[in-house]
Amino acid sequence: MNEEQTTPVEETAEAPETVKEEKADKKKKKKADAETEALRAELESVKEQHARVLAEYANYKRRTEQEKESIGQFAKSEILRQLLPSIDNLERAVDAPDGPDYRKGVDMIIDKLHEELQKLGLEEIPALGEPFDPEVHHAVMREDAEDVETETVTEVFQKGYRFGTRVIRPAMVKVAN
Repeated sequence: MNEEQTTPVEETAEAPETVKEEKADKKKKKKADAETEALRAELESVKEQHARVLAEYANYKRRTEQEKESIGQFAKSEILRQLLPSIDNLERAVDAPDGPDYRKGVDMIIDKLHEELQKLGLEEIPALGEPFDPEVHHAVMREDAEDVETETVTEVFQKGYRFGTRVIRPAMVKVAN
């Protein structure tokens, strides 16, 4: 036998073990590649889902802002619509001749305006003769009053109003020392 023939026989003796390892390595690599591709596909799917959720949230936020603005505009227009008759009556009062009926007409307009505002939820803050409350009264003057308890409102310069529990404008008052 010559050398050429013995070499392949020697190589083939080692080859089955190396071939098995190479095949196992290739199998592991294919499996790892397949797992990597599956993970990449899953990651892309999650990224798409995330992008959709972000877009949906942005749309939701925009839509709710528009709805809030629309509701606010509607509420304002309803309030203004309810006040228009009182404004019309005030304009008529300006054109009316002076006299005892004039004062009566203006008082009726004021009463109607107060009625409409009460329907909308506006309440007058009681002040005259009430104990001073800095949450709802704004004291601009103090006076020494002998027949009144201290810290009692003795005069109202400007009425105060609240809407529900929120003070819209505190009553401007004079308070006894």
